[in-house]
Amino acid sequence: MKKNQDYDKQSMDLKRLFLRMQGKIWLLIMLIVLGAVIGGVGYQIARATRMPITYEAVSKLYISFAADENGDVYQYYNGYTWNELLDTDPIMEKIEDNLSDDYTAQEVIEATKAEILSDIRLLTVTVQGADEKTVREIQSAVEAGLVDYSKESEELKRIEVIRSMEPERVYWDDKTVTAGVLSAVAFAIVGIFVLTIFYVMDDAVYVQADVEKRYKTRALGIMMKSQKGLQPYARELIANITYVLGEQREFVLIDMDGHADVRTMELERLLNAGENEFIGGDGEMGGLTWTLPKPEGETEREDAWKAVPFNESVITAEDCAKIRSLKGAILLLPYGTDVSKKTERVLNLLKNQDCEVIGMIVTQADEDFLNSYYN
Repeated sequence: MKKNQDYDKQSMDLKRLFLRMQGKIWLLIMLIVLGAVIGGVGYQIARATRMPITYEAVSKLYISFAADENGDVYQYYNGYTWNELLDTDPIMEKIEDNLSDDYTAQEVIEATKAEILSDIRLLTVTVQGADEKTVREIQSAVEAGLVDYSKESEELKRIEVIRSMEPERVYWDDKTVTAGVLSAVAFAIVGIFVLTIFYVMDDAVYVQADVEKRYKTRALGIMMKSQKGLQPYARELIANITYVLGEQREFVLIDMDGHADVRTMELERLLNAGENEFIGGDGEMGGLTWTLPKPEGETEREDAWKAVPFNESVITAEDCAKIRSLKGAILLLPYGTDVSKKTERVLNLLKNQDCEVIGMIVTQADEDFLNSYYN
């Protein structure tokens, strides 16, 4: 028997996804923290090793204009032309007079920027270079050249240096926090994507609907890992088994997780318990104490349920004959463990041996998960 062909086309159960993700929140938080650390540290390393070394010096110069009869001087010497004026011969020649022959006019042009930021009388000159010595010498030459030029210009009364700042190392803006946040968000998105992929690829069963969707087989019910009295899951399981088996009290159990004896003991205790015998709690051999202890020497009832246990890995031809004589088998699927391939193998065996599958039971289920899912 192959799995339900429509199983891969089933829509995603968002509530099941959310509840499954709750158990992975710690992993998502770890990924977010790791992403933030990697982003912040990586940015600091890049900032320290890849950022080019640049020095910058700023000069503030005050300009006194000589107004002509038409008042056009203010329009000529404005914030848009000073950067170009520095490149022209009259001013560049004055600057070069204050520089050694080691510098060319092109180097000065590339290193210097002049601009009017607000007041037309206040000129800001910025010099950038790869080392302090170069910046300092070009800055000094530009300041002296502008002062000398103003003495010979008819449009200017004078230019004076009011502030000359020392060259300082230029650093990128510190974006460590931004880099950390972006990296954390990226790790979170990748983490959610990966967890969703694992969810989609997970063929384990968690609720009865998983059994019906994947194997197109009757889901008889759920057995809890820890018992808290006769909760609705136990009542439903008893009712379903009683209905499908009718008067037949002996049946075959095939456990897909290799614990057939323990699971059989648990199920028999559940089915054979009297109305007021349920006490709940963990019992011997890691199983469950489903009923009050029976007095010593008490004989088993004639109508008691009896399960014949088989583990999936040791089913023989004689076992198949036993299954046929008891009109089929009930398969036990462990909660949250992917045994899909083993289950498909056993289903194919049972089909070839003309053994009926009466139904499937989810064992060792998490009651908190189920209560959240069904509420």
